[in-house]
Amino acid sequence: MHSELISALEKAGAPTILVAGDLMLDRYIWGDVDRVSPEAPVPVVQLDRRRTHTTVGGAGSVMRDLVALGARVVAAGVVGNDDEGRAITETLTAEGIDTSLVVVDESRPTTQKTRVLSKSHHLLRIDSEESRALETGLAHRLAEAIAARTKTVDAVILSDYGKGVLTPEMVSKIASAARAAGKAVWADPARGRDFGDFRGVTAVTPNRKETEEATGRRISRGNVPREAAEALIAKLGLEAAVITLDSEGMYYRTKDGEEEMIAARPRAAYDVTGAGDMVIAAAVFGIAAGMPLRRALVFANFVAGMEVERIGAQPIARREVLRRLLHEANIRSEKVVDIEELKNVLQNHRRRGERIAFTNGCFDLLHAGHVKYLQFARSQGDVLVVGLNGDASVRHLKGAGRPILPQAERSAILAGLEAVDYVVIFGEETPAALINQVRPDILVKGEDWKEKGVVGREAVEADGGKVILAPLVQGLSTTNIVRRILDAHSGGKHDE
Repeated sequence: MHSELISALEKAGAPTILVAGDLMLDRYIWGDVDRVSPEAPVPVVQLDRRRTHTTVGGAGSVMRDLVALGARVVAAGVVGNDDEGRAITETLTAEGIDTSLVVVDESRPTTQKTRVLSKSHHLLRIDSEESRALETGLAHRLAEAIAARTKTVDAVILSDYGKGVLTPEMVSKIASAARAAGKAVWADPARGRDFGDFRGVTAVTPNRKETEEATGRRISRGNVPREAAEALIAKLGLEAAVITLDSEGMYYRTKDGEEEMIAARPRAAYDVTGAGDMVIAAAVFGIAAGMPLRRALVFANFVAGMEVERIGAQPIARREVLRRLLHEANIRSEKVVDIEELKNVLQNHRRRGERIAFTNGCFDLLHAGHVKYLQFARSQGDVLVVGLNGDASVRHLKGAGRPILPQAERSAILAGLEAVDYVVIFGEETPAALINQVRPDILVKGEDWKEKGVVGREAVEADGGKVILAPLVQGLSTTNIVRRILDAHSGGKHDE
């Protein structure tokens, strides 16, 4: 599965997807709470302006997810003639989204949700919105504009948050135009909405609770919601129904009877905020990029699984998805490679625009200082290559008693660290020849090399790369550890 997704994602290109729906401005106000107000039994929030921010939510969240995955996005929706509306259009435009179909409604404010948070606690939400249906004339003009645009895009998403933009007439016109143009149109109806308003779309992606309310069928945990999916397909004339089932994953069924429960994998953290938006964004991205339905949904399930590991709705870049897929496919499980293997695999990383970081060392008796150093090195790029001194090289540098661990063991230990992507062993006294072959974008060495001169600096900088000196953890070294061990076994009488 992973190899198929990797191949499909690398070939995906940049499909154009139109997203129509309810745009809103999400404002997050962060602060600390250490007392209760003397005026009323409510917490006093001391504002932290550094963490307070705004972002585009609602249908805008789907748009931003798509951009991160590499799609070109056309936004269609409504904002008010106010600062919040202008902030939405400016933010979307800055992210490269086409906002030519975002119209201003003078009669309503821009939907805004303000959340007040302290640490991990959500204290309050303040909504400013108008949920009535769009005025008939405005709805008709917007529907006509969207329908005309369906001919020039690869797919359409209807992202409904129940704020009145996606009227039944608008949905019908968009769905008819998209199908006439041979384009998929997927919808995520708002909870409580009459799903009958979405008759004629290609697929819907409701969650468990929304499906129960729309079909009257209870979906118990551990049960396949086949009857509910069949009811949605029959009622709405769908090609497919996709039901998201929180920590259980998702289930889909097509009108032809193809079905599958796509299980979610266990996660260390689980915040479902933004997961629904990510599912429809990733699924439609996959469809628009040419993936068959099942592969697109497996992809959507995978990316949604990454989303729930994060707090809040956060777009996930295609590069990050590829990196996770590569890791889980065990393509990197054999991290210890020779130089020819390394050069071949680094070509793939460079084609994806990833930056190669490089460092080197003996790494004999790996300790906390090494781990922090390698984590720092990894943070400077997208891929970390570690050049490891071979046994003969270590003996030449450190003396006859070293290394304590042979190169096979040292390389295996390094390969077990998450921060390390590849390990390549070299036999020379310095890594100069290896660096010339790897040609890293970033060369990392400890700050103790500042005065000694970093081997490979000239070659890296000549290629347009840079050298970064890493901070050292004082008092930690293999030599000191060996001395402590000897002292412990000699009653503290070891002669240094």
